[in-house]
Amino acid sequence: MLGWPKPVYGIADAAASDQGWRDPSVRQIPLSFGLSTYLEELEHSEASLLADPDAKDFAAPFTEAISEWDSIFKQERLARRAVVRAEAVVALRNQRLDDITMKCSTMIRGVNPALLGKLFTMAPGRFVRRSLRKQCETTRDVIIPELQKQPTDSPLKPFAASLDKGVKAALSALDERSKAKGARQSVSNEIVEWKEGINALRTTTYAELLKVATEKGLGKAWVETFFRSNASAATVEDAVEPTETHAPEGGAPAAEPV
Repeated sequence: MLGWPKPVYGIADAAASDQGWRDPSVRQIPLSFGLSTYLEELEHSEASLLADPDAKDFAAPFTEAISEWDSIFKQERLARRAVVRAEAVVALRNQRLDDITMKCSTMIRGVNPALLGKLFTMAPGRFVRRSLRKQCETTRDVIIPELQKQPTDSPLKPFAASLDKGVKAALSALDERSKAKGARQSVSNEIVEWKEGINALRTTTYAELLKVATEKGLGKAWVETFFRSNASAATVEDAVEPTETHAPEGGAPAAEPV
């Protein structure tokens, strides 16, 4: 991580708001803005600082920050990738378990209808739309034990092994997804800290450049040239990081992660 001090928030607490971004006197980029925006801002400042003999001594920290960007972006991309892939496996395991469960319920209805009410406290179609973890736990603790009690020659008996395999695979997928989400959150926290460091650098550099401008009679407009204006700032597409949503653990799409 960068060694710059974090900004003292007060007026700079607008760091997470667009107002702070629009106000040229507050050199804070909203933390919600994407890494690409931060890179572009760093590139702009570094290039302009290096091009001015009165400001080139302030460029080194920006160069260092730019050199760190690739690693940070790669970490974020890998963390997001891991979550997406884990979600895909969960969705697959969920569907396979649902298929076995519905086939089992159909067989029970034809072979031993009285057993259906004992194994399912609700319609099988509703049961498979519950959260996947809850479905797995109920299948493991209630349905499988009852199926294992069936006679050896019962057509229901083989479903015990099939469901057991499906439950174990689904629970394993859920655990892997939890790990991926945890790692993604850890990376997100590190990125926020890095962004706070960038804002601290920008604030400090802005203040130092104001001193130089005063000493040399260059004016505030000279200082402003080292930071992009609002008109050339982040595009709408890049401005805000996408809100991460997750597929539910089972059943129809839900608006919130499980």
